[in-house]
Amino acid sequence: MKVIIADDELKVAKLIKALIDWDALGMELCGIARNGNEALDLIREHRPDVVITDIRMPGLGGIELIERSKELAPSLEFVIISGYRHFNYAHSAMKYGVVDYLLKPIDKDELRMTLEKLKEKITARESAVSERDQISRIAESERRRRRAGLYGFLMDPSNRPLITVDYLNENFGYAFSADTFRYVVFKVDGGYDEVYSESLALFGEKLRGICDRQLGGLCAELEIEFIYSGANIVLNYDAGRNDEVRGALKDVFDEVRVQNNYFPSGVFTMLAGAASGDAAGLADSWHNAEWMMYERLIIGAGSYYEDLPEKPGSEKVAALSRSVAKAIEQAMDVMDADALRSVISDASAQLLAVDRLTGRDVRDFAKSVHDTWLTFALQYNVTYPGGERLRDEFLRHFDLMPTARAALDFLVHRISEAFGELREAIGDANGRPVTNAKLYIKEHFAEPIAIDDIAEAQGFNSSYFSTLFKKETGSTFSEYLRGVRMDEAKRLLKETNSSVAVICELVGYNDTKHFSSSFRKATGVKPSEYRKLYAWER
Repeated sequence: MKVIIADDELKVAKLIKALIDWDALGMELCGIARNGNEALDLIREHRPDVVITDIRMPGLGGIELIERSKELAPSLEFVIISGYRHFNYAHSAMKYGVVDYLLKPIDKDELRMTLEKLKEKITARESAVSERDQISRIAESERRRRRAGLYGFLMDPSNRPLITVDYLNENFGYAFSADTFRYVVFKVDGGYDEVYSESLALFGEKLRGICDRQLGGLCAELEIEFIYSGANIVLNYDAGRNDEVRGALKDVFDEVRVQNNYFPSGVFTMLAGAASGDAAGLADSWHNAEWMMYERLIIGAGSYYEDLPEKPGSEKVAALSRSVAKAIEQAMDVMDADALRSVISDASAQLLAVDRLTGRDVRDFAKSVHDTWLTFALQYNVTYPGGERLRDEFLRHFDLMPTARAALDFLVHRISEAFGELREAIGDANGRPVTNAKLYIKEHFAEPIAIDDIAEAQGFNSSYFSTLFKKETGSTFSEYLRGVRMDEAKRLLKETNSSVAVICELVGYNDTKHFSSSFRKATGVKPSEYRKLYAWER
């Protein structure tokens, strides 16, 4: 708590300074002024809480000082020092809220008690202000929370029948009154550590300020809420102002890019969903804006887009995801890091070559592949540090990729990195006899393989090793070997024109009839019928 003394008699001012143990009282003496003008300068410089002033001083007197100071700081407290003959002057200061005055000669105890009383008064006032501010912040936070609930509500298709102006206003605290509704996404792409830092909150406030200035006067309602690395903007305005709003949105985008001091390597994209003439259409506008957000992976981030027509995804993507899932299972089965990386890299290259590929296709493929990886990790009872957070972290990182190529490269890198951590956590694969056996089967399934030979190579008798193999894989050695051979046979039937007889030999069978019988038992159809079923994928 800061204090200033103003008195034209220096010895009086020094006496006041000496009478009080300022540290013990929790106060700081900031300066001594010889007249009212000096005191006013000190008040401007130090912003004190209390001023102890003489009533009569040359130049600017005590009353004038109080009047001028109250204009600068209405809550500033004064203690008036007065001689008996100046009591009437002191009394006139009461109209400025000054009620504390001391008569000369100054009594030490009286001065101390006066300052203690003022300290209690100031502390109580600050506490009340702090409490009001806290209540105000809580109320604003609750208002924002209610309004932010609209975003999740719009994402659920089953809520569409409920979307009316009255329902949204009553349940989410909006005041929709105009006839046009629009949903806009402002997307930030860039490095994870750069975007997800304290700069994101600062950037959010900056964006809110620009939107308020550019759009506030045009809209009946305007709400902005950051979700991960994107700002979700809801607009409600009169249809006659559609062109003005479109122009203002572009101005917002341009101004943010010019004034970007938060993300040096950031890429901004603004995606304005189609405007709608009714509240229910706000869900369609959100869907359109979200579709464009993913489509930026294909058409390019870093621009302003609005109301782009949505395109259906490619049917080939789902088939590609299924084939990758099987290959991931096989690679993980033998803990083959190179095979895993190759599978995902090759599939990503195939995906980018698909005709009419959409951004949502890229996102769905990446999510499917990563989910497959995690599913198999759990299925094989594999745990590793951070595994429970891996999916959320992957989606957050993936969300920051500005192109399809960057997104898929990140998918390959992230799974390869996580697979390396996984292998470290469970130990080197070369020390695991069943893993070694599975790896040997993968590399030699076209040759005659007997469990006795593999068990001996691992240092076990065949009976014990057979039990160990069944315990770890859930299958007998023969069932596992047959499964690997059948998987390869299915791949060859789908991807090559080799005859059934040739494929029979390539997968380790020397009798076509036996091979066909085993294949039918495993798949429910003959090899030739299986080839016909999947001919459309070739």
